[in-house]
Amino acid sequence: MSDLHRRDTSLTTQTLYGDPSSKIWGLYLSQAEKFDKEHSESWTANIEGVLVFVRYNSNREIVLFLPRGPDQTGLFSAVVAAFLIVSYPLLQPNPTDTTNRLLTQISQQLSTNGTGSSLPPLPPLSPANTSSFRPPSSVVRVNALWFTSLAMSTACALWATLMQQWTRRYMQVADRPYGPPKRARIRAFFADGVDKFALAAAVEVLPGILHVSVLLFYVGLIDFLININHTVAFILLTWVAMACLIYFILTIMPLFYPNSPYQTPLSSLCWFVLEATPLLRLWVRRRNETVQTAIRERRTKIGQGMRRALESKATRLNVQADADTNALRWTLRSLDEDHELEEFLDGLPGLFHGSSRHHSLGLRGGLEQLVKPVADKLFATCTTGLLPEGLRRQRLTACLRAIWCFSGTIDPHFRAIWDQWDKLTNDPWGPLSTETWAMASNMTTELDPFIALRAHCIQALMAVMWSKGRWQCAPSEAISLLQRQLGASSVDIDRWWHTNGDQLQLAVAANLLTNSLPLLHKLDKLETGGDTMLKIELKAILDTICGELDASDVPHELRARFADGAEVMKVFNIRDVAGRSRRRAAFDLNGPWTKIFIPVDID
Repeated sequence: MSDLHRRDTSLTTQTLYGDPSSKIWGLYLSQAEKFDKEHSESWTANIEGVLVFVRYNSNREIVLFLPRGPDQTGLFSAVVAAFLIVSYPLLQPNPTDTTNRLLTQISQQLSTNGTGSSLPPLPPLSPANTSSFRPPSSVVRVNALWFTSLAMSTACALWATLMQQWTRRYMQVADRPYGPPKRARIRAFFADGVDKFALAAAVEVLPGILHVSVLLFYVGLIDFLININHTVAFILLTWVAMACLIYFILTIMPLFYPNSPYQTPLSSLCWFVLEATPLLRLWVRRRNETVQTAIRERRTKIGQGMRRALESKATRLNVQADADTNALRWTLRSLDEDHELEEFLDGLPGLFHGSSRHHSLGLRGGLEQLVKPVADKLFATCTTGLLPEGLRRQRLTACLRAIWCFSGTIDPHFRAIWDQWDKLTNDPWGPLSTETWAMASNMTTELDPFIALRAHCIQALMAVMWSKGRWQCAPSEAISLLQRQLGASSVDIDRWWHTNGDQLQLAVAANLLTNSLPLLHKLDKLETGGDTMLKIELKAILDTICGELDASDVPHELRARFADGAEVMKVFNIRDVAGRSRRRAAFDLNGPWTKIFIPVDID
């Protein structure tokens, strides 16, 4: 039915009708066409599956049993009809029996005339003998089962044909060449009829009836064979029992494994029974508000159907991390070109920014070992000198954005930059680069407090090292990054920088401490066990930055950037001793930074 979806319902063309409501109705139609196309294709697949099963070309006489043309009959129906040709004559007297009886009587008479002896005469043939014929009960059962199976299979073929017509009619009336408002209302009217009269359910029932027809055929076949040969019948019974067991397992499998690709037409019925049973228990309980809420939720879930319920399970956080990891692992395996891998790495950080912490941590653990080799491969292409500068910086930034999403990869970068503190370097491929500084600024808003803390430390170290001339960066780029880092104007940054750089270092240290306190507080709550070591490392960085600073003459606007002393003492576990003004810390806090940011004596 792909030809039924030829209409383009773009909002631009719909506004040509002049109706102010065309835009909103155009939006409705664009979504409705996607919905109708998806469902009509699903219905068509089910219908064609039935028709393929019951479609076969044959010129044999069994077509007399079928309601189709002489050159086209049902495949399954033809099989059933072939067996009926053998079984249905058993429902009536066999003419051969009458002939044999006559021949026997003639033979007896001839034998009597030849020997002169007399034999007891056979009962005379009469219409009464014929009318008293009663077929065996097994023959009646077999024919009843096979004729029922034949009727159901041919009814399925007729039903499938009608379903094609009904589906085509709905798609035609929903796609009339009217303006968006009128067309939308027509579609909504008939779509309501589709929902009200359960057209989708009627399509789903069709394969189920066909499966029942097949089951009836096999039951009749076993009954037929058991009166002929027990061995053959029991062998067939074994295979049919195994097939029924497999069918049952496939039916209930989606109920226990929501991502199972196997299901049967009875799966939806089993799911409905499973979901409706608790609803019945709720109905008989006392009607309080809690029970009423539970009933509404359960009815809503049942109304949405099995498919929607399984889809909701796919988005649960307890399975989403593994599913996302597998999907992204598959994506990486399918990508070969460097630009495709670069696009993948560039989009990776957005995956974590939109996730909850639990989901984010689960994803990081599953992707870290996958992403690092890809990033290393692209890093190597940036060192060949074959890429244009703009493309090189773009690729380098994508690699940094990706690997800095993981604590296991950002920590080595932090160590490498920390090791460069007393060195001079102009290596644009080393850890000190404008891209690294910019990436550190981006990652300070990371949900993971450890990564955000590392990013603050890295950008603070790089800012001070640049101000001291230990690595080269264009002043315009550095000042732009400092504006973002410190939240200050370029005039203030330029003044702090030209005051021997001391005030700029002090502003960087104050910014680092202020932004680190809430992150350390979060890590304390997580109780990961590494917060003490992070405080020691932060103390070392602040001591390194503040080691040569003189805070005796600090401008007022700069001092206003200092962190609150009480908050600092709280996070670093500095507390009163016996109510006196002297304080102590959980570890050694004596150092240059405490003399600047905590103006009290500490043991």
